[in-house]
Amino acid sequence: MNATAHDRVLAAIRFERPDRAPIWTPGFDDGFVRAWRKWKRVGEEAHPLTHYRNDTVILIGDERFFPSQAGFLRREGEYEISNNGWGCLTRSIPGGYFSEEIDRVLKEPRDLDRLQFEPATLPSRYADLPSATDGRCAFSKIGGLYIRSHFLRGEAELLTDMAGDEAFCDALFDRVTDHFEQMALETLRRTQTYDTGLFVYDDMAGLKGPMFSPRMFERYFLPRYHRIITSCRAAGCRHFFFHSDGNVAPLLDLLIEAGFEGVNPLEPRCNPGLLELRRRYGRKLVLIGGVCNTQILPRADRREIEAHLRPLLELARDGGVMLGMASVPAEMPPEAYDDAMQWMDSSMVRRG
Repeated sequence: MNATAHDRVLAAIRFERPDRAPIWTPGFDDGFVRAWRKWKRVGEEAHPLTHYRNDTVILIGDERFFPSQAGFLRREGEYEISNNGWGCLTRSIPGGYFSEEIDRVLKEPRDLDRLQFEPATLPSRYADLPSATDGRCAFSKIGGLYIRSHFLRGEAELLTDMAGDEAFCDALFDRVTDHFEQMALETLRRTQTYDTGLFVYDDMAGLKGPMFSPRMFERYFLPRYHRIITSCRAAGCRHFFFHSDGNVAPLLDLLIEAGFEGVNPLEPRCNPGLLELRRRYGRKLVLIGGVCNTQILPRADRREIEAHLRPLLELARDGGVMLGMASVPAEMPPEAYDDAMQWMDSSMVRRG
């Protein structure tokens, strides 16, 4: 009997041998989905998410600080003015993908004292949680302390604060930690994902390294993440994972110290490869990702794709690995993605 996605993923997390390599589910760019449907000659109802084996799904509530305030406010010429629920007014062109922040409630550090985040227990935050996961292994998710704080304050402003105003940053990060600790506990309770665990998504790195020094991570984020993990572990959550695009290698030791046991997506263009990370960290770190979506797959060379995936699949044989990529961009050739997915799906069957 074939293992379920839940069994397969948990085996990998426990460093046991799975029946085949678990496949991490990426995000799909709409442009790629359209190109893939045209290449496959399928209708609008078809989607690569369900066409291929994808073993994971992320469950997340509405984490915004002020969800009841979110929505369209008015038109100004060609622009729509909206409240994004994070404490910002945004301006966008109707139908456009991007928006511009034009005002925020936390313009000055003194503004923090008057802010009251809406409760994490609001039922409306969880109204859109799916009732079924299509057989995939479900994890809970919260956003991270850095990225959600700069949603409220602005990234350039927050980085300046971190360098020059420790007292304000402590107050801000404590408030954000309180909110996301409660979001984590409530999301876990409602999804009953205690056995699989919690992902924290906190994009804090670029291609060359983190947006701030490891010392700043240790100063501001390590103790607060340790607090969230300790609280969720006491509630019954067994596993904790960290997501950040970019080069997070300088932070890996600190993430492990905080209590995280796995990292995603480990983009090979800017991180050590999975084999090197396994040599460095052994069973201390579950490796999630590692498939190149920016260079190797976009070149659509079958031999190159096979050569890239073969050692990753061999590494995954003994557990501790979920293979996948950060995302599937519009420029990804559908045939290259198809080749990679078929290779990952068929090449890691258990050998006796």
